Amino acid sequence: MACEIVTTLGAVFALWGEPELSDVERIQGAVQAAVAACGHPVVYVTRVPVGAPAPNAQVRARLDQAMPELLKLCSTYHAVLEGEGFAAAMKRGVLTGMFQLSWRRKTFFVHAKMSEIAGSVPLAQRAAVAHLLETAKMRGLLEASES
Repeated sequence: MACEIVTTLGAVFALWGEPELSDVERIQGAVQAAVAACGHPVVYVTRVPVGAPAPNAQVRARLDQAMPELLKLCSTYHAVLEGEGFAAAMKRGVLTGMFQLSWRRKTFFVHAKMSEIAGSVPLAQRAAVAHLLETAKMRGLLEASES
């Protein structure tokens, strides 16, 4: 599986499998369309399950290239890197450190569980995020995300 994308008014969700170059384009297109539909920056949530492989060098380079545009389109960006233990915590710490330097303050968040997102979303966007996550759940895209 590459990437599953869900879009609702004001929010976009992506579940990563094995990352492919086309996924970056699909996600960027989905976020752009969501912004056009609601007229303002959207909340982006990406879920990376424990067993998801890391992107290859080509996909990582394209992600790096796409990030400035995503920054303009997202009110907040939530990366859920699932997993427990030291290695998972280190991955979340490294990701947080990498992006906090280049993103606006209180924009980029890294979580261990989907349930952690609600507390870091601005109040005005919580309903949109709740609807997004409920839609993703109904499609079976949140399975095994909580322990």
